[in-house]
Amino acid sequence: MRRILVATAMAVLAAACGGDSGDEPATTSQPPTTEASAETSDTTASSTTTTPTGETTTTSATPGATTTPTEDTADTTTPTEDTTGATADTTTTTTTPGATTTPTEDTTTTTAVPGPPPTPSPLTGLGVADPDSLNRRTMAVKVDNHWDGRPQVGIGEAEAVFELLVESGITRFIALFHSVDSTYVGPVRSVRPTDPHLLRHLNTTVLASGGQDWIINTFPRNGVGVIGEIGVGGYREETRRAPHNYFVNTAEFRPTADQRLYPNTPPPPLFEIGDLPVSGIPGGVSRVTMEWAPTNTVTWKWTGSAYERHLEDGPHTWTHVEGAEEVITADVLVVIFSRLFYTTPPQGGVTLPTMETTGEGRVLVFAEGQVVDGRWERADTAQPFSFMLADGSPITVPAGRPWISVFPDGRLVSW
Repeated sequence: MRRILVATAMAVLAAACGGDSGDEPATTSQPPTTEASAETSDTTASSTTTTPTGETTTTSATPGATTTPTEDTADTTTPTEDTTGATADTTTTTTTPGATTTPTEDTTTTTAVPGPPPTPSPLTGLGVADPDSLNRRTMAVKVDNHWDGRPQVGIGEAEAVFELLVESGITRFIALFHSVDSTYVGPVRSVRPTDPHLLRHLNTTVLASGGQDWIINTFPRNGVGVIGEIGVGGYREETRRAPHNYFVNTAEFRPTADQRLYPNTPPPPLFEIGDLPVSGIPGGVSRVTMEWAPTNTVTWKWTGSAYERHLEDGPHTWTHVEGAEEVITADVLVVIFSRLFYTTPPQGGVTLPTMETTGEGRVLVFAEGQVVDGRWERADTAQPFSFMLADGSPITVPAGRPWISVFPDGRLVSW
């Protein structure tokens, strides 16, 4: 009986002390920690950092504290619990040390830094793709405008064009190629007395199909190079009738100009570039009619983006070397009214029409469907033309491909 009482007392004492003294302390094993970032707006993917698999993290709970496990769902926020088990009103975000957190919004702003503006052409004021092409001379091509010379080839590739009166009431063109070249332009005809005086300030080399000796000799005296038919870079087109069938490749004549030591100097600005002066604009202009002679009337029609050239029998067209045909156009029309006179060769012979290119006179500038009426001045042939309103303020010319008509005083220009 005593033994039974002792055994019973020992069992009660062991229960009061917490169980078998051979049990190991309780261990709480936590799964690998995964922290998923919230998905960013539109296209940013979630970023996840994961504790290596198989590694066991041992957490010792502080008496009275509640441990909230980290959830593995990116779009779910686990509420923080207080010590009573009630859900709190605020959300707590816990960042595990070493974890990577992707911000919910992309705060990086990319700003495009504009490059320098393209270098403008001195003949047009328009930017050119290759600035190096501006560091050279201008090639000027004397282009035929006889009806047997139409349609002209390559003239639409020129950066600027002069038009001047010659014999029989017809005109000829001087097409300028500076930053560009044409592989096939013409038909090319002979020079006239006005040409070297008009072109002197532009540092040009003129490509022509001959000319009277006394005229050719005036070119070097004015610092203007001239190259005739030399068999290099010039071609006779068999499908056209002479003399309206000589064509040139302007690029192939540049080495010849170098060999002859003609100046390889870029031209100065053809005009002062800028918007038309508002004070000088009387109104809109849809067409410009120019009566060069009783049998030669030219009309320029404003299309809303350019001026199209029309003759009495329809549009005046030009062709590409590949054969495509289109109407001759210009962005800007400049009409320089000038005194017409006739020059006689020193040893006698046929007199030739000549235009005065120095002094002063009336000028019309048509651009963007508008016109400005003013005056031009030019002290000598080494200087460019300058334009001004009646009050002396300058007339600036909008950027674009210009067509410059040196037009006889007293003949009609209407719009």
